[in-house]
Formats: sequence, C-alpha cells, structure tokens
Amino acid sequence: MNADTQQKLLLWYRKHRRDLPWRRTSDPYKIWVSEIMLQQTTVETVIPYYEKFLKRFPTVASLAVAPEDEVIRFWSGLGYYSRARNLHQAAQRVMEKFHGELPSRAEDLIKLPGIGRYTAGAIGSIAFGKRTPILDGNVVRVLSRFFTLVNDPKSTEGQKIFWQKAEEVLPKTGRKKDFGDFNQALMELGATVCLPEKPLCLMCPVSSFCRAYQKGDAAAFPKMKKKVAYRDVIMSAVLIEKEGKLLLVQRPAKGLLRGMWELPMVEGDSRELIKHWQVKLVKQLPSVRHSVLNRRLVITPFVGSLQGELATIKSQWIFPDEIKNVPTSSMNRKLINRFIASKL
Repeated sequence: MNADTQQKLLLWYRKHRRDLPWRRTSDPYKIWVSEIMLQQTTVETVIPYYEKFLKRFPTVASLAVAPEDEVIRFWSGLGYYSRARNLHQAAQRVMEKFHGELPSRAEDLIKLPGIGRYTAGAIGSIAFGKRTPILDGNVVRVLSRFFTLVNDPKSTEGQKIFWQKAEEVLPKTGRKKDFGDFNQALMELGATVCLPEKPLCLMCPVSSFCRAYQKGDAAAFPKMKKKVAYRDVIMSAVLIEKEGKLLLVQRPAKGLLRGMWELPMVEGDSRELIKHWQVKLVKQLPSVRHSVLNRRLVITPFVGSLQGELATIKSQWIFPDEIKNVPTSSMNRKLINRFIASKL
C-alpha cells in the first residue's frame, strides 16, 4: 500500500469515524478497558457497560483494589467473564510491577493477563503512538480482500501471513497519532463499509487498491473454514420464593462462570431438576433461549419450593429487582425477568 492510499484511508477515517466514548480519550487505561470489552462483543452492547464500569473504576488503582465479586458484578451481562478476571488481575500487576502506569511497550503489555498480540498492538498504537500492527476480525476481512488472501486466517500459516500484511500496510513513518488512527481506520472500514456479506464497495475510499473488488469477488473473502456446529442443550431451572425473595446458589470456584450466582438449575428436564435439588415444582413458565459459546440452551423455568437441605452449597436470598447488584449471567437475568413477568 503506497503513501497516497494510506493517506486516503486516514482522511476518510478522520472525516467519517463514529463518535465512540473511547475515541474521546487518550487515557491508556480507558483505551485498555475498551479493547478488552470489545473482544467478542459488539460496539453497541459495550458502550453502556464501558461507561458504567469506568464510573465505578475510573483508574487502574481503583480497579486493582476492588474485590473480584464487585468487578464481575459491573461486568455482568457482557459475558466471557474471564475477560473481567484477567483485567482485574492485570490491573493488580500494573500496580505492583509498573507503579500504576500501563506500560507502553508491546513486549510488556503482552505479559499482562488477558492481553494478546492484537490488544497489545491496539493499546500500543492508539494510546502510545507506537508503530504496532493489529489484527481483529474486521482487519482480517479488509486485508483478505485487499490482497485476495486464500489462507484460513485462523490457521497457523494464515495468522503468520495476515500479521505480515497488517504490518506491511501500516505507514512506515508519520506522527504518533497516525499509527493509532490508521489501525482504527482499518477496523472502522471493516465495521462500516467492508461488511461480511454485502460489502459496500462503492463507498470504500480505497477500492482502487482492493484486488477482490477489481475481480468483482469481494464477498467471497475471507476464506474461512466452516464454523463449529452448535450443540442444543436442554436445561431446567427452579425459582424458589420466600418472603418475596428468590434463592440463588453460587457456582463452583472452577469452570465456566466460576463463582457467579444463579438459580438452581440442571442440564436435563424437570425430573433431573427434582432429583438434583430436592424441590417440588408447582408451575412451569415459558422457556428461555440463550447461546453460550458453541451451545444453544433452551432453559425451562419452574416455580417451586425446597423439600430438602442445600447441604454445603453457598446460597443467598435476594429480591428480584436486586439482581443487578449480584454477579450473575444475562441468562439468569432473563429467567428472573420471565418470573417477574409471570406475576404481573
């Protein structure tokens, strides 16, 4: 990519970029938080969580000293909770090893929990003006079409080639701001113009550089392997009410959603629910659908009562409208909202 094409893309970005909260700051910490939240999550979903999270944890120090449960609570609803735990641990390490200042070197950033090569490149270029390439899903799509790359971007060989191209297109020289802006321009192009199924090639500022566009075959790239098929899972949950409060139990300290609070539930039907939790079911509510990783869950909620003891399982009783104050998943929020709706 020559300097003229790079300049076209930069000018387009500065004129047409979306007004996003993390683009209004130069604070490395806030940029870091945004990059972690944007992993696996759409911009529209992230914005309110980002603003709420930073209101509660405005600095690295405030995040580092917070209890993990509270960090998870402010993350609740975003999913992929290991991101929150890694962010929390990384903040503690920044306080211990870097005197509370996020390091600017990619080799230091990448040693922090939850920061891989892409996130290190994004923080390095956007927050510190470093010439570090980035490679996310949007950039992969743009580069695959620019160069008609036929490699699977998730393969080892594909990763090597795509990172090489990401470095090649990045301006060799320029103001510090140019490197971060150029990386964001690639992402913005992929997010708003170079779309997955129906790319808006006539709106692209650099279509003359794009080999796939010249071939009239942009939508055929990137060449991805078929996605892993979803597995359907049947689950059952029970809502046990006492004096207006609902029973929640805590998940194990290891595994998926570790340490979070949820309704008593099982994989299986009502018979498994009764057997596992020793409950009496009195009413069935409409099912809730929810996707987690490669699983499509269909959860049937029941209203019921305890017939036995909870043994050593950690539990608590909360009012339904207090669920926002508890570290729990969006799936549990859906179930509790279904229960609230049934009482209206």
